[in-house]
Amino acid sequence: MDLDLLRHPHLIALRRWWLEQGGSRGLPSAADLSPTMLRRWLDNMVVVDVDPAGETRYAYYGANLAAAFGTDMVGRSIDQLPEAQRAVLAREYDTIRHGRAPVARRHTADFDGQTQTWERLLLPFFDGAGAVEKIIVAVYRLE
Repeated sequence: MDLDLLRHPHLIALRRWWLEQGGSRGLPSAADLSPTMLRRWLDNMVVVDVDPAGETRYAYYGANLAAAFGTDMVGRSIDQLPEAQRAVLAREYDTIRHGRAPVARRHTADFDGQTQTWERLLLPFFDGAGAVEKIIVAVYRLE
């Protein structure tokens, strides 16, 4: 999805914030992240740690997402998710790691008998060598 097509105001603001964090190299630093700077989005955000081999693990899982999806993934890998969901997320995380740029998408599905649309923004944060070290994923339901 074209990032200019984001609809949720919180995601638009988060993308703007991410661009400001890039500094002269255009690479927002994972080392500079703090919960204080992300406070506005924390309840609808997950933070994914990426190790040098590309393995991912959830370091933070927002309260609104845990409630909406019925699970808290902190400390867990995407390998513990159902196959279809794991495949989609693995593709997204690989796209971020290799493309080194934000990605967004909308997802409409049946959640407990109710059709819902959610918008996602994935943002890479880099280590000192320029590799993706963390991925922030912010997710908001569209009304």
